[in-house]
Amino acid sequence: MKKSLLLLKRIKHVAGTMMIVGSLALLQACGSDNKNESRTEDALEKTGDAISADAKDATAEAKEDMNEAGEKIDAKGDELAADFKRERDEAVAKMNVQKDKLDAKIDELKAKADKQTDKAKAETERQKAKLEEERRELGEDIEKAKNATADAWKDVKSGFKQAGREIGDAFDKAGDKLDRNN
Repeated sequence: MKKSLLLLKRIKHVAGTMMIVGSLALLQACGSDNKNESRTEDALEKTGDAISADAKDATAEAKEDMNEAGEKIDAKGDELAADFKRERDEAVAKMNVQKDKLDAKIDELKAKADKQTDKAKAETERQKAKLEEERRELGEDIEKAKNATADAWKDVKSGFKQAGREIGDAFDKAGDKLDRNN
């Protein structure tokens, strides 16, 4: 951004210089003879050539600066994409661990239900059904995470945090019920 402003300032200065030189040349040409006119024309031509060269240099410099900025933006984009993929893969791995814990808890509830009275068994079955629903939803979330784009990642991530809290609550409730029923 600063380079673009610097380029614009340079162009303004060059244009201003051209106007001053042109004005002086025209002023001098009005009151001179033919010999001076040819010198004035030469001076104007040389000044025009110099200004043209300065403008070309400034343009080339601006293009180079823009290319450098574009390369930096591309590099930053690649870095952000790598960070997103790493974060997404870590989240999926953590969710798979959660899923394994849910599976183990569900298996534990199945085993305990076989040894319980009808009343306790009904409560255990209810808890098991709730955990199975949480596990199904977690499986869907894992698929969403695997397929999430960088743009959608923030929304997906906030949904995972809420789901994680709900799964933790379900574990706690199931553990409390099991402890009371033993």
